Amino acid sequence: MKIAVNEQQLIKGRVLTRHAIHRHGQLVLQYFIQTQSGPVTVEVLEQEHVCFIKSSDYSVLASTDAVQGVRSAAIKLTSFSGESVIALYCADGRQLRNLVRTSKDLDVELFEADIKAEHRFLIERFIALDVEFYGQFAEMSGQTSTEPVFIATRARQAETNIHLSAISLDFECSFSGELYSVGLYGQSAEGVVYRKVIMVGTPPELEQGLEHNIESDYIEWVEHELALIERLIAWFAEYDPDIIIGWAVVTFDLALLYRRAKHHGIALTIGRDKLPLSWKVEDKYRPETLSLPGRVVLDGIDWLKAAFYQFDRYSLEHVAQVLLDEGKAIHNVDNRMDEINDLFNNDKLALAHYNITDSRLVWDIFDKTQLFDFVLERAKLTGLELGRVGASVAAFNNLYLPHLHRSGFVAPSRPASDGIESPGGYVMDSVPGLYKHILVLDFKSLYPSIIRTFLIDPKGLVEGLTLAEESTVPGFLGGRFSRNQPILPMLIKKLSEQRELAKSHSNAPLSQAIKIIMNSLYGVLGSRGCVFHDARLASSITMRGHEIMKQTRRWVEAEGYDVIYGDTDSTFVWLGNEFDANLIEQTGRYLADKINQLWQQKLAQEFALTSYLELEFETHFEHFFMPTLRGSVEGSKKRYVGIKSDTGGEPKLIFKGMEQVRSDWSPLARRVQYELYQRLFNQQDVVAYLKEVTEQLSRGELDDELVFTKSLRRNLEDYTAKSAPHLKAARRLWQVTGDEQYTKRGSRIEYVMTVNGAEPLGHCLGAIDYEYYLSRQLEPIAEPVLTILKTTFIEITSAQMSLI
Repeated sequence: MKIAVNEQQLIKGRVLTRHAIHRHGQLVLQYFIQTQSGPVTVEVLEQEHVCFIKSSDYSVLASTDAVQGVRSAAIKLTSFSGESVIALYCADGRQLRNLVRTSKDLDVELFEADIKAEHRFLIERFIALDVEFYGQFAEMSGQTSTEPVFIATRARQAETNIHLSAISLDFECSFSGELYSVGLYGQSAEGVVYRKVIMVGTPPELEQGLEHNIESDYIEWVEHELALIERLIAWFAEYDPDIIIGWAVVTFDLALLYRRAKHHGIALTIGRDKLPLSWKVEDKYRPETLSLPGRVVLDGIDWLKAAFYQFDRYSLEHVAQVLLDEGKAIHNVDNRMDEINDLFNNDKLALAHYNITDSRLVWDIFDKTQLFDFVLERAKLTGLELGRVGASVAAFNNLYLPHLHRSGFVAPSRPASDGIESPGGYVMDSVPGLYKHILVLDFKSLYPSIIRTFLIDPKGLVEGLTLAEESTVPGFLGGRFSRNQPILPMLIKKLSEQRELAKSHSNAPLSQAIKIIMNSLYGVLGSRGCVFHDARLASSITMRGHEIMKQTRRWVEAEGYDVIYGDTDSTFVWLGNEFDANLIEQTGRYLADKINQLWQQKLAQEFALTSYLELEFETHFEHFFMPTLRGSVEGSKKRYVGIKSDTGGEPKLIFKGMEQVRSDWSPLARRVQYELYQRLFNQQDVVAYLKEVTEQLSRGELDDELVFTKSLRRNLEDYTAKSAPHLKAARRLWQVTGDEQYTKRGSRIEYVMTVNGAEPLGHCLGAIDYEYYLSRQLEPIAEPVLTILKTTFIEITSAQMSLI
């Protein structure tokens, strides 16, 4: 497709990946986008890296060789200290690196030197995910692709709803890493299923497939590992997915594929335009170091965490069982390497079924949790590269910088505070005890609401400090904020409105993405990793939060109710054990409305501000227990147990900060703790139950519930502290079996505590240490309940302990 030189075209699409490349002494910005008619490579020619320097410092830098070939220009922007700045433009990345190095040696500030050119081009134009490029197609010499490149002359933000194709990828391999097969699973926008397994080997006899009742039409057979890699490269060109998903897909699957391709001496050209997969840092196989032009890679584990899903373990087996009520298609999940090796040698059809099932499970998890939509919405909101996890500081910069520049400022080069920390969220001293009818009143997005209400803003702080106190909004630690067009409150307002709209349209992924972004804004300002960090900003948020929580408590108590606890944005109100249950919701709504009105009045009178603080009646605990600190009469913090009705009206136990929600407790401890509180709240005999459990334990009847399970988060040799029980068990397991898989990251270790300490399940030399389970597992969870009952664990179990 060729376009006349003078003909301008418009293409609209979604930005998949961004790159800055240097060609013939020029900086070229390269964007791979997906359009309605297919993928397009877009290039913006003759671009420059940009940074800024104070006008007063430029002469110092200009006396060095670092400015050779660097273009400079005076611009109408100032630093936060009010000094004019000069823009420095570098056509070459080496020039920029030399500028940064020289300025550091001279102790001269450069501003925004860390903003990458391929990102700056987009964010300065408020482009996040969807874009319109204006320009023309052209044949480019030296391109690996036969398709023309779109040469863009300008760009602007757009709105599209272009479908992005995806594939779930999963490798099976030997213990040494030699590839056996790759599973590829996907679904079209219309729901048409795609399945393929590329398998090393030859097709089995027809009778074998019939015997196993396993389809084989989705299996493609290749002679050896090299042929598998070459076929996969060709497959990527044929199927051409925009997105690759998987489980540890970067750190395991793609890292393994890269190493095996390197072993065979072939380029792994699975990117668009036949470009290779590569790593920005050799031997550092992390999502942030991966480069795969034109394709987005999403790891299921990372994105579940980014969307705030929480699981005891993040193995595919565990998450699939929890979310899908389905697991891997293999008999022995914990020792699957042995079974995979056996299947490869003796039953490749079963291995293919296992491989494609893993790929499908990952897809189904993404579908069930709406992760695809969440990823897209987050990219639209933040301007981060599609698929980039975390990066709260970068997201803040993307949102804030274009507005800051239009307000006449460049970003600071470093945080204003170093070592001056703002206090954390407000946590009230609790009143321990056993209660009925506890209301929880929550401030909706408290910190974002404080930012919006009190006009807390980096630019506003800079301007406010130059204005008369009476014309500003007071903060803390000497901070004052201008009332004139603050940026951050405006962004909060826009996000809040978008979230309400998302809720009204039942768009859960967008609502969740906005909530996470809004709540991260305080964290960014409180982090010294952010150049906008200033203790006056962070403290004006958290200390104002303390003030709000204390005043709210006073207003609730003025209504005649007791506040037994408060934590960051939640106030726990005791209505009284004999309170009429029919009036619970009415009372909760009344208190929230009343306090919201009082805040509106107070802020209008004292500060001439509109209050965006919004207290909500969050929940009602029918029964509630606030424990004491262990060995003390003082109330605990961030720890409680309550029972409330779920959406179906069924009572549900809620544990906060207690052992029930921790993964390093035995199944016995979890079960007993759950039963203890059920009995406590239902006025059943707790003491008799504990006696029965301890007797069963001493007789060896509960041994199956004493097994601890913990995964290695890194390779065994990489741990600095070696004394943790699961590490000791892993070392023992390796010594006994000779199997190195037990020393590798992700390995699941099962062990019990014996008189010899932690020993791996099935390889114990010592007897089970029942006293350990009594004193270190059951006693800590029983003591808070027994304190209420005026007895102790020792008194109840002394007879059983003497038998052990």
